[in-house]
Amino acid sequence: MKFSIKIFSLTVLAFLNANKVVAADDETSSTLDNLFRVHDYIKRPKLFELTDFNIPNIKITIPEDEFKTFYYSFECEKDTNPNYLKRNEKCYTAPWVNLNTALTTALNKSYLDISKISRKDQNVVNKVVKYNNEKKRYEELTNNSYKLSLNDFEKLVVNYSNFTLPEIFAHPYGIAPIPSGMYFETENGSMDFELNKKVTTIPKVKFSVGGRSTRFFSKLSYNINLNTTLYDTKQLRLRAVVVDPSFFRDKLAYDLHNLIELPSLSANYAKLYLNDNFMGLYLLRDGYKSQWVEFNYGEKSSKHIYKCTTGSNPFFDCYNDDDSITDDPDWNEFLDKLSKAKSRKDLEEFFDVKTYIKYQAARYLFGSLDHPSGENNNVVYRYRDPKTNKDLWIPLLYDFDMNFGNFQTPKTNRTFSEEIVDKQNPNLYQLLNLNDESEELISILDEIMRKVFNPNILIPRIDQYRNYLDRYIKEDRTPDSNGNKPGRFPLTINRPEDQFSYEDFKANCEYTTIKAKQYFNDFNDFSTLSTALGLKQWIVERFKFVCDHYKLDCSYANAILSSPLASNYEIKEVLHEQKNEGCKGTGYSCCILEDTKLDTTDKSGDWGLEGGKYCLFENGYKPKEVEEECWSISYGYPCCTQPNTEIHFSKSTQKEWGIENGNWCGITDLQRCPNYVNGYPCCEGCNVVYTDSTDWGVEHGQWCSINYSCKK
Repeated sequence: MKFSIKIFSLTVLAFLNANKVVAADDETSSTLDNLFRVHDYIKRPKLFELTDFNIPNIKITIPEDEFKTFYYSFECEKDTNPNYLKRNEKCYTAPWVNLNTALTTALNKSYLDISKISRKDQNVVNKVVKYNNEKKRYEELTNNSYKLSLNDFEKLVVNYSNFTLPEIFAHPYGIAPIPSGMYFETENGSMDFELNKKVTTIPKVKFSVGGRSTRFFSKLSYNINLNTTLYDTKQLRLRAVVVDPSFFRDKLAYDLHNLIELPSLSANYAKLYLNDNFMGLYLLRDGYKSQWVEFNYGEKSSKHIYKCTTGSNPFFDCYNDDDSITDDPDWNEFLDKLSKAKSRKDLEEFFDVKTYIKYQAARYLFGSLDHPSGENNNVVYRYRDPKTNKDLWIPLLYDFDMNFGNFQTPKTNRTFSEEIVDKQNPNLYQLLNLNDESEELISILDEIMRKVFNPNILIPRIDQYRNYLDRYIKEDRTPDSNGNKPGRFPLTINRPEDQFSYEDFKANCEYTTIKAKQYFNDFNDFSTLSTALGLKQWIVERFKFVCDHYKLDCSYANAILSSPLASNYEIKEVLHEQKNEGCKGTGYSCCILEDTKLDTTDKSGDWGLEGGKYCLFENGYKPKEVEEECWSISYGYPCCTQPNTEIHFSKSTQKEWGIENGNWCGITDLQRCPNYVNGYPCCEGCNVVYTDSTDWGVEHGQWCSINYSCKK
C-alpha cells in the first residue's frame, strides 16, 4: 500500500488549519501510522509490530550476589577513590571481597606491621595465612573454612598500620580489586516481558551491559540474549540514548531506513526493571545477529556477519560476529577483491553496490556522520542474491543517536562531497563516482526526499512522538527526592550529557540547540564541545539546502515551508557544562604511591597507573634516582633502565645482570615482565589466566604480569 505526496500534503494542510486542530491531529496521526507501518516490503519482527505506540515493561531478575556486584561496583569505584574517599561498608563486604585475601595482600605489601602483634591477634592471623620462609612472603591458607570478619579485619588495620579502613580499601592499594560494572554480564538471568497486561516469562536469559562509548555514562545500555524466540526475536538491545536530548533520533532513523527499503533493524521503546529497580526508558531494538539474518534473508546460522571498527584497512576493518571464526577465507577473498577492483562493474560481482550508494545518500540527508564506511556502527553480511545467483556482501548500518544534526559541529548547508566523502579513505567513492555531480546520487536524494525526508512528513511525525513520549521522558529524566534519576550510577567522571532534562527533550524536538561541554581539568582549556541542533531545524534546513543546491523540484513542500511551523522559527540555545572533581578537576585520583611509574602524558599532565586505574601526578612526574634503591650499586654498577635489556644470570654473584651502553647493570622487575612499567607486579609463577598483547596472571587477589622467563 502506498501513499502519494499529494494526498499527504492535503492532510498536512488540514493539520495546519488552526480551526481544525483536534480533527486534523487524528487524521494526521492515522495517515502517519499508515505511512510508517503498512507496507508489504517492510518486514519487521512481530515484537515491533506489537510495540508501536505501546511500551512494554521488561523485568530482568538476576541472582542477588550478582546484582550486588553490578550495583555496588559503581558506588564503590567512587567511594574507594582517594579523592572521593568515603566509608561504605558495602565496599568491604561486597561479593567480590575476600577479607582473607585482603589480609594476605596487606601483609605482603607491608601495609600492616605485625612484628609486635598480640597473641590474640596473632591467632586470628594464623587462621588466615602462613609465612613461607623460602619465598619470603605470606600465603593464604587453602581449603580454609575460616572467614575473617570485617570487625576483626578492621581491628588489625587500626592496631598494626597507619591506615583507616576506608584508606586501606582505596583502590591504589589493591587489596580488594573492584570488578568493572561497565562490562558486567551474567547468563543467570530471567525475564518477564509484559505487554498489554500479558506477561511472557523467559526463564533463562543472558543479561549484559551493552554499547561502546555509552559505557562511560551514568545511564548504561543493555543486551538481552534469549534462549528462545520472543515474537520473532532472540536479541533485545536496550539503548540508553544518552547523547540525544530528543530521545527520538535513533527511532526516526530506523523507521526511515525501513521506509526507503534499506535493510535495517527495527526500533521502539521499553521500560526496564532490574531486580524490581526501575532503570528508566530505553530504545528497544534488535541486532544484526544470525536471528535477524534468518528472519530477513532466510539463512540459518550465518557465519558471514562482520562487525566493523576503526583500523587500517582502506575498505572494511571488521571481525566476525562468531568469536570462534578468526580466519575466514571468504572474508579474506572479499577484502582482496575490494583492493583489486578497478571499476563499478568489478565491484558489482561481489558487492551490493546499489544498497551501498543508497546508504550513502541516506547518510547525507539524515546527517549520519558517525558511520564512516567500514568503521564503527557498520556491519557487513554476505547473502545470496536470488536475482543474479551471486554471493554479495552488503553493508548495514546501526546506532543513529548522533544523526540529524547531533554530531560535533553540525552544519545543514554542506554538500555530499563535503560531508560524506571520506577524504582519508575515498576509494569506494571514487570507484563509484559518488560526488556532487553524480546524477545517480542526486536522483536517489530526490527519491528519498519525496518519499520520507521532507517537512510534510517529518514535522508531524516528530510532534506525534514528542506528545506520545512526553510522560515517559518526564519519568526517566526527573530526579527523585535524593536528586537521583532512574537507572543512573554514581561516577567519578561525569558527562554533560548526563544532565539532559525533560525540558531539553521538548526543546530539542523543536528548534532549540543543546550543547554539551566537557572540561577535562580545572586549569586550562582542555575540553570538548558537542552540538545537537533542534531536530526540526535540521530537517527543514537540510531539506531546503539540498533542494536549492542540487536544483530539485521541491514544490510539494511549499505549503509547510511557508507556514510559521517551518519558516518563522526562533533558534534558541541551551549549554550544559560539566566540570569534575578529583585530582586537578580531572575526575581521576592523584597518584599516591611512591613507586608509581609514568604511563602517558596529555594536556592535563603526566599519568600513572595505581591499582590498575589511571592517576594523575599532581605536580608532574619526577622519576626517582635509580641509584637510591638499586641493589647493584653495592657491586659498583647501576640498575638497568631499559625494559628490553637481555637478562644474564651470574653464578658467581647468584644475581641477574644486563648490559646497557656497553656496561653491566643490575636487573629489576622492569626487565622481568612486560607490564611492570605499567604499575603491575611481576608474577611469581607462570599460570596464565588471560592474554591480550601480553600474558597475565592473578596472584594474591590482583593482576600480575607473567615473566618473560615463563616462555623459555
